[in-house]
Amino acid sequence: MGQRAQDSAASVVELTGVDQQAVTESCVLLGLDVNDDDSGNVHVHVHAGTDNTGALVCSAIPANGNHEIVWFGSGGVKCQDGIYVDVISGTPEGSIFYR
Repeated sequence: MGQRAQDSAASVVELTGVDQQAVTESCVLLGLDVNDDDSGNVHVHVHAGTDNTGALVCSAIPANGNHEIVWFGSGGVKCQDGIYVDVISGTPEGSIFYR
């Protein structure tokens, strides 16, 4: 049973603050946590794929100095070609959670 629990654990990748290919392989996006840099202008789009032309999975616009959590649950969203984070504005901090 311990091995099964480990197999279903989420992996995490930290946001870099700029556009990034967060995950390069097929995966399941479980969620994200995006922090604002106190400027009030952080806005990110998360796409399934290798760039910002992939399907838009979610968007986050946290308020000044706060964070926004998007959680899809254990079923998540299948992202066949990986996960791409498109920074629309600001310098976001935070993480992507996937399996």
